[in-house]
Amino acid sequence: MKHAFTGFSILLIWLVSASCRSGASQKAEGDFQRVGLLLENHEYTTAMELLDSMIVWNANDFRIVGQAMRKRDSIATGYHRQVIAASEELEAGVDARIRPLTRNFLFTPGEAGLPGFYEHKNQTVNNSWNRIFLKINLNEKGEIWLTSHYYGKAWIDHVSIRVYNRDSYVVSDTIPLGDPWNRKVEDMEDKWETIDFREGTDAGIISFIADNYLESIKVRFNGKSFQYIVLENFDKEAIREGWELSQLLKERHGIRQTIDYHRKELKKLGVLT
Repeated sequence: MKHAFTGFSILLIWLVSASCRSGASQKAEGDFQRVGLLLENHEYTTAMELLDSMIVWNANDFRIVGQAMRKRDSIATGYHRQVIAASEELEAGVDARIRPLTRNFLFTPGEAGLPGFYEHKNQTVNNSWNRIFLKINLNEKGEIWLTSHYYGKAWIDHVSIRVYNRDSYVVSDTIPLGDPWNRKVEDMEDKWETIDFREGTDAGIISFIADNYLESIKVRFNGKSFQYIVLENFDKEAIREGWELSQLLKERHGIRQTIDYHRKELKKLGVLT
C-alpha cells in the first residue's frame, strides 16, 4: 500500500510539473509571436527587451532559452542600428538647444583626449583678474564646478563660502588651506585666493544661484576674516547659463556614449558603421 501511495505521489508531481511546463511553453510561444509582430513593425529595441526577459523568465527551460538567444542574435544588427539612429536624432535635438547657449562662452579644446572647457565671456581672466566674484566652470562632458575668486591687499585665508538672499542660504563644504583646490598667489601687494568647489563641494550653491538669479544674492567668504560681496547681475547670469549648458552637455555626452557602445557592438558582429 505504501509503494502504491508513493507511486501515485510521483505521478501527481509529474503531472503538475508537466502542466507547468506546458503553461510556460504556451506563454513562450505567445511571446515569440509577439516578437515576430514587433519585428514586422521594425521595433527592434522592444523585441530585444522582450527576448531578454524571456531568457530570465524561462531560465530553467534550455529549449526556450536557446531559441530566445538565437532569435536575439539574429536581430542584433537591426537592433543596434535602430538605437544608433534614434540616438543620433536625440543628439541633433540637444545640439540645437546647446548652440544658442554656447554663444556666450569661449571654448578651449582639450589636449591628449581630455575634454575641452567652456569659459563665460563675462568671467575671463582679462576682465576679472582684479575683482571678487564667483566663477562658473564646465567642460564638454557637462562636468561643472564653482570657483570663488578673492582679490585684495591682505589675506583672508578663506576656506568656504556662504551664499544667501533674504529668505534662504547655502554654505559650501570646507576646502582647507593647503588643499590642491585652495590656492593662493601673491604679486607684490596684490593677493589672490581661489577655491575650486569640485565634485559637489559647492553643496548646491550653483543651482541655488541659477534658481534665484533674478534676486539680490550676497556672498560671504569665510576664513580668518570675512569678505562680503553682492553678486553682479552678469555673474549670476553666467552661472545660470553655465548650469543650463552643463545639463545639456551631460545629456549629449550620455547619448554619445550610447552611440559609441552600439557602434562597437556592430563591429563585433562584423558590420561596418
